[in-house]
Amino acid sequence: MRYYLRDDVLIVRGNFRAASSGIDGGIADVRTILNITVPRNFSGDAALAIDRVATVQGFLQPHFGLLTAVPITNLCVARYDYITVFVTAGVSDSNRTINIIVTSDRPLSDTALLGAMITVTETKMQVLMDRKLPAGASPTDAVVIAAEKSRSAPEMFAGILTDTGERIAKAVRQALTEALVRFDTYLLSTWGVSRGWSRGSPAIVRRTRPSFFIYSRYGGDHWTEWVPEGCPYYPCHNYPRQQCSFCYCPLYPCMDSELGTMIETPHGAVWSCMDCRLVHIPEVANHLLKNPEAGISELKNLAKKLGEK
Repeated sequence: MRYYLRDDVLIVRGNFRAASSGIDGGIADVRTILNITVPRNFSGDAALAIDRVATVQGFLQPHFGLLTAVPITNLCVARYDYITVFVTAGVSDSNRTINIIVTSDRPLSDTALLGAMITVTETKMQVLMDRKLPAGASPTDAVVIAAEKSRSAPEMFAGILTDTGERIAKAVRQALTEALVRFDTYLLSTWGVSRGWSRGSPAIVRRTRPSFFIYSRYGGDHWTEWVPEGCPYYPCHNYPRQQCSFCYCPLYPCMDSELGTMIETPHGAVWSCMDCRLVHIPEVANHLLKNPEAGISELKNLAKKLGEK
């Protein structure tokens, strides 16, 4: 799975079996999922708008698309092991638009896709009720669950009591809560209104780019927002030229034995790339920024041409 932003559009790419409650949704094999920012007063044909954006970006069918009036810079991404959640959220007294995209690096059966959609909806409603926000059904809310296809056996269920469902619920709660914080900041900076919806008191979090959170087990289980400014781990790869455009590697886990290896931890075997600096080489990082779907072989060849290992 790869994701990136282009022209106010979140683009999620992979080889997915997916379920969508959005426009022209259902269950299908798709390669692309789009979350597109549109004007607040948008009233056009949603399906046509999605197809037009997909064509302009160079992604033909099959794809799933969502529309949001929330600035894409308010996007919150939460990564919990093999689950990644993307949330854009805007809530007022009478209107609501919450888009949630969940991707799984592990395959899910169609039953599990639908179960995961229930898990997402239950978690979303709980977050809204906890913060005394309108929690009724909204026609502008949409959910996409997308699982990478592979030859391994798919997870059969993704209810909230399963391991996968638990990860989805925790990631949705984190990303949605933080998305509400950012929308509150957006309201304050745009109209001078702050409700403090997300945490019970006014919360100001200004970001000029989407926010990324990872579930970390170092020093106790907790969520950490990864930002390059003032990072206490820099330089995490002991590399003087280290560039941090990709704090969390989009290739992970690449399973390339030249770049990393499996290690045993108290939580099981995980892929370790502690000695890899591929995406931190400035020229490689800049190439990947310009070509976000570049393959690992392409990046390794570029590094070799630069004399980097």
